[in-house]
Amino acid sequence: MSKPKQVTIYNTPQRKKVILTPYEQGHIKMYSCGPTVYNTVHIGNLRSLVNFDVVSRALRYLGYDLKRVVNFTDVGHMSSDSDFGEDKVERQAIKEETDPFAIADKYISHVTESFRKLNVLNPNGTPIEKDINVQNMTKESWAVLGWARATDYIPEMIDFIKRIEANGHTYETEQAVYFDISTFPAYYEFFGQSLEEKQVAVREEVKEDQDKRNPADFVLWMKRYGKYKNHMMHWNSPWGDGFPGWHIECSTMSCGLLGEYIDIHTGGSDLISVHHPNEVAQNWGAYGHYVIKYWIHNEFVYTSKGDKLSKSKNNAFTLQEIEQLGIPYMALRWYYLTSNYRTPMKFSIDSLKSSQSVYENSVNRLAKEYNGKVGKPSEEYIQKFKDALSDNFNTPVILALLNDLIKLNISSEVKIATALEFDKVLGLDLEQSITKGVTTKEIRFVKVKDKSVKEILRQREIARKEKDWSKSDALRDQLAKMGYKVVDKEDGQYVVKE
Repeated sequence: MSKPKQVTIYNTPQRKKVILTPYEQGHIKMYSCGPTVYNTVHIGNLRSLVNFDVVSRALRYLGYDLKRVVNFTDVGHMSSDSDFGEDKVERQAIKEETDPFAIADKYISHVTESFRKLNVLNPNGTPIEKDINVQNMTKESWAVLGWARATDYIPEMIDFIKRIEANGHTYETEQAVYFDISTFPAYYEFFGQSLEEKQVAVREEVKEDQDKRNPADFVLWMKRYGKYKNHMMHWNSPWGDGFPGWHIECSTMSCGLLGEYIDIHTGGSDLISVHHPNEVAQNWGAYGHYVIKYWIHNEFVYTSKGDKLSKSKNNAFTLQEIEQLGIPYMALRWYYLTSNYRTPMKFSIDSLKSSQSVYENSVNRLAKEYNGKVGKPSEEYIQKFKDALSDNFNTPVILALLNDLIKLNISSEVKIATALEFDKVLGLDLEQSITKGVTTKEIRFVKVKDKSVKEILRQREIARKEKDWSKSDALRDQLAKMGYKVVDKEDGQYVVKE
């Protein structure tokens, strides 16, 4: 095995790009905070998974032996990321009138299928199979693929908490077992937050438990007590019947599957203020040293007005809605790659369709070059490709390189081979697209002029405001028969004429 290429990454605690130096030369262990499985994923959520899929592909391509784990959170993640909110999975179970385990199964199936459509690989680097039978997947079978489901690791979480407790970092109240942050002086420093900032962020928690010593102390184990007396997901523990805190789940699964020395931890920038500092504290509490060497955080997708895409605001398109608008999955993946993972993206349908046009033009030009033969990649362009990858995974530069490559006056065989080499990291399924080409389905948003259609849209908008969903759906079906598709968002109805 040749020596891996040197890589620079942006390490959040240091606030700068640094040279990646793994604990063990040539080997990297990486843990990624994965989805909380209580609802459909939207294009804001999916950006993170595509980003870190590219990072994983890049590290492997550059010669590293990568072992990666991604979790499914199916218990204990509270609304607003607080300790005393509503459990997101349980809340959805009540809404759908079923049990939380069924909700988790349903949405694990949904998110893995969404990942598959976007050509996101399993954490172990293999393709995601279609129609995974989630109910029959064991803890061990998930682990082989690199996935970890939180509820499979409850005994390990209890043991992890006991270890922290034995080291003197916890205290117990009538309601919960807490991590005592006063026992870890570096808690406020790791991500550059002040004591005041942390206390403002969590002061509401004090109202829920008067015995809590410090506003920033956080739950390791929540008891079935008070507002959680009837919590649907619960297990026996040395501290009473209850369920784990959200933060302990990631520490347990990451260390349990990767060990107490992990090179890279990834996640969204929203986890910098609470979740990841809590993981740092828990790891220290258990082992007496820092576990994670580098922290990588991706930025989010925002509306043109600067609002983060979210389910609660209904301002984010789902993958199904993107499909309804005639936009290929790989065009969406291309769109994500036009920005570095650390750069906030401002989303609009116009910007996505513009990206789609560039993607389709690039693939079709390569398809015209394809003559059934693939040569050897251009050494010059592969070196440029590796240089861009090793500079904090700079995908915009790589797309620019691909554009330059397409214009080059070189043999088709070399051009195709080089593009396919790029695609080992980009994950755009170029081999399939080049051999078959991309069929563009022209779909345009329209300003409706037909008075009868405008009236149906008006009635439908009223029905939506009045939450008369059956009438709204009936009117949608009526519009479909007239040749109009409608996609609903916070800012109104997107109308498409096929």
